[in-house]
Amino acid sequence: WPTEQQVLASNLAALLETTGLDNYRELHRWSTDHRAEFWQQTLDRLGIRFAQPPDQVLDLSSGPEYPNWLPGARFNIVDSCFQAAPDAAAIVHGSEGCEQLHRLTYGDLERLVNRVANGLREQGIAEDRAIVLFMPMTVTCVAAYLGIIRAGCRVVSVADSFSATELRKRMEIAGASAVITMDAFSWAGRRIELYPRVREAIEGCDTPVRCIVISREDSSTDLQDGDLSWDRFLSQNATFKSILGPADRVTNVLFSSGTTGRPKAIPWTQLAPLKCAMDGHFHQDIHPGDVVAWPTNIGWMMGPWLIYASLLNRATMALFEGAPHGSSFVGFVSQSRISRLGLVPALVRAWRSADLVEPDAWPWIKTYSSTGEVSNPQDYLWLMSRSGYRAP
Repeated sequence: WPTEQQVLASNLAALLETTGLDNYRELHRWSTDHRAEFWQQTLDRLGIRFAQPPDQVLDLSSGPEYPNWLPGARFNIVDSCFQAAPDAAAIVHGSEGCEQLHRLTYGDLERLVNRVANGLREQGIAEDRAIVLFMPMTVTCVAAYLGIIRAGCRVVSVADSFSATELRKRMEIAGASAVITMDAFSWAGRRIELYPRVREAIEGCDTPVRCIVISREDSSTDLQDGDLSWDRFLSQNATFKSILGPADRVTNVLFSSGTTGRPKAIPWTQLAPLKCAMDGHFHQDIHPGDVVAWPTNIGWMMGPWLIYASLLNRATMALFEGAPHGSSFVGFVSQSRISRLGLVPALVRAWRSADLVEPDAWPWIKTYSSTGEVSNPQDYLWLMSRSGYRAP
């Protein structure tokens, strides 16, 4: 049961006060009966930046089956990801087997994003090209994701667990012209090779695809002719004027798992990040300065969700390189003082069965969130007890 102070400090309470409504039930009804007004309030609270404001929030002149959101608007959603102070922490990151944390400010992240965008242009990759990201959720992955979109291209998100055959299918469906990957990474103490898988996928493609490879510090991978190291790809120019587009411009192509046949492409436009940020703002109650974690992958929708829900709310994204079911990640949660923790129930079962988290070990966590599978009361009561039952 939240205290009165917790309730009054929430983003939902602020929206209630603005609308003059009395309770959550009324607020929910208002948000569905008055969609345009609700979303205008949300855009204002998030401070979404438009180079050209929309003519209206929602046009239903073609019927409710064909909603036209933000008609007339021109913007690049990445611009709204950098509204926090340049010296505020954008990302805190750690890795398994290492207790040292690293932090990247909003200013540093934006400069890296701009170097990616300029790198694409300098390599002759034009607007509207599709670029695959096939790698774990790292700082470099986030910078590449945002840089691709700032440059007016679209990300093709593919989970790094897929085989070369499955990767090739998604590259061909999306019409990819380049892949950004890692040579290898560590997971639960094992070395996972990515670059050989990417090369196998590319060699089976009908059209040429370039590969940009991020190398680990302890690696010395020999690249194939035409492929490029990340260091050579990155531009030295750290300023870039965002490429603008309408609200329905596709910025990201994700895929279904493909377990029921050919994988289905799932396009995200510039509207999808607004939904991510709204979820984080009202449901997870993310505030500026919060530290938000969700062990995931750029190939699944929670990866892009984490980027937008964190940065559009001026919070800090927490990234962990390695397996989240072990003691290293549990220590990372404590060290980085994560306040909004997302997970899947299998993680809770693993932590509980190994007795990795002491009661009330995480008193600073304010909310938990769960996706991916069904949960059970016993595991979640145990999880809530790790923060003294103060976090729902």
